[in-house]
Formats: sequence, C-alpha cells, structure tokens
Amino acid sequence: MRATNTKTTTLKKTELLKKNLEKLHELSSPCRLCPRECRAKRNKGETGFCKADNKLKIAAWSSHKGEEPFISGNKGSGTIFASHCTLACNFCQNFPFSQLNNGQTMKPADLAEKLDQLTARGVHNFNFVTPTQYIHLLLEAWLHSSLESRSLPLVYNCSGYETEEVLKLLNGIIDIYLPDIKYSDSNLANLYSNCPNYVEHNRRTLLTMHKQVGNIQTDKSGIATKGLAVRHLVLPDNLANSKNSLVWLKDNLGKDVSLSLMCQYFPTYQASNFPEINRPLTGKEYIEILNFVDELGFTNVQAQDPELAGGA
Repeated sequence: MRATNTKTTTLKKTELLKKNLEKLHELSSPCRLCPRECRAKRNKGETGFCKADNKLKIAAWSSHKGEEPFISGNKGSGTIFASHCTLACNFCQNFPFSQLNNGQTMKPADLAEKLDQLTARGVHNFNFVTPTQYIHLLLEAWLHSSLESRSLPLVYNCSGYETEEVLKLLNGIIDIYLPDIKYSDSNLANLYSNCPNYVEHNRRTLLTMHKQVGNIQTDKSGIATKGLAVRHLVLPDNLANSKNSLVWLKDNLGKDVSLSLMCQYFPTYQASNFPEINRPLTGKEYIEILNFVDELGFTNVQAQDPELAGGA
C-alpha cells in the first residue's frame, strides 16, 4: 500500500509540474525568476544580474553528507550545485560557482542521467542548491528522470530571495525548503550582498514557504520528507544582526520551526575589502547567538561545534 501511495503522489507531482513548467519557462525570458526582475531576454542570449543565460550550467553534483542530519542521513543528499546566483555576497564560500560562474553546461536530459545515477547510489533526496535562476531547467531535468528518482523528496536550497509568483508555481512540487535568513537590515544586505531589498523579500519568502510545507516532518529513520528549515550564518561582530532575525523568526514562524545556526564563516572572496568582516568568526561570538536561541525557546535547532568557527 505504501509503495502504491508513493507512486500515486509522484505521478500527481509530475502532472502538476508539467502544468506549471511552461509558466516557469515564460518567467525565465524576459527574466522575472527572482525579485530583481531584470527582464533579461535569456532566450536571445541576454544575461542579467546573475549572468545566467538560457543554458543550464551545473557546478557540481554529488552524494553530499555535509548537510543537516535530517537532509544527509547516512547515504547523503543528492546535491546539485547550480552555477551563478541572484545575490552577490562579498564573502561567498562558493564563489567559484556563484560569482565566477564556473560549471558545466548541459542539457536537462543529461542532468536527468546524473539524477538517476545518484538515485542508484541511494541518496535520500535531491537537493537543488542556488536553484532560482535555473529552476525551470532543473525541474525539466527532474521530469526526464526515472519514476524512482522522482519519488525522492525535492529540496530547494536557496538564499531566501524569491518571488511570490515562482513560489506559487513550486507549491506541491518542492517538498523541503532550505532557505537562508541572512540579514535583518537592508543596508547590510546591500553592502555585503548587493541586495538592497533582501529583507523585505526574504521575510515574505519564509512566510510563504512555511505556509506551503509547514515544519520539518521526518520518516522513521529521521530523514526529512517535507517541511521548512531555516539557515542562519553568524557573522563577526553580529554584523548580520542575528538577534533581530531570530526574534522575527520566532514571532512569525514559531519556536518549533527548524533552525540551523551556522558558525563556519571565514573571510574569502572579496571579504578583504571590508575590514569589519575580514576575520574569522570566533567561538565566543557564535556561543553568544546560540545562547540567545536557547533564551528564545527554539525547540528544533541544529547547532555546529563552536570550535569549527573560522572554518577550521
């Protein structure tokens, strides 16, 4: 009975995506896939802020065991790193992919083969990382994959900078949302990520995602099957205004929302241009925010070892 239910759910998701995919393609050119709405005619070779054109570019694919335990499990998450990004974070740890745009151009059908290979390796899900600029092509690849691959949960792993229109089209297709809450101050978002309206869109994005999928649900082995988990990277000297973000998160999504508090900040890419972030995070700084999380009463927190602060 369970296998039958899974197949029925997968087929329903497949039919829903077939219905919505044309609209996602329309939003890609002129491009309105992210809140910048740059309207680049990507199908004519134009590129906007993110520099993505209409050809799918993938930086890496792997069975990744370094995500949160409820995502990676013991067999790994089928992680697909898309090239390019709708933000321009000066301290991005994945800058070769996101800012320098390294990667391999491939057709959706070629990526589908990679998905099926990862399925054969036993991954727990498919984890689309920085997917926004290519979501139409990533989901087209998913449609080309096997029924077994399409039965795995889909993870949308993003910066939290999304549009209502795209999220509406993803409702019922994406099982797990894994967005960031980077800032609570638009001036900082503009300074460090070249995104002056990040906070406004980020908060609306988190509310919409939570409304769609609720809190994280897991199977008997502790692997997520559905829900929202929010990531927050602590910056040196509280430059992310972490406490304000955490208060907003509790007040608006509740203390039971899954929170992943990360301490692996270290200066990279163009961080040297900003003296205030040109040093690693300290364990003391991370513990201060972790204690604040405890004071707020969050019940589902993924914390990292403070000794890892600074990327050690």
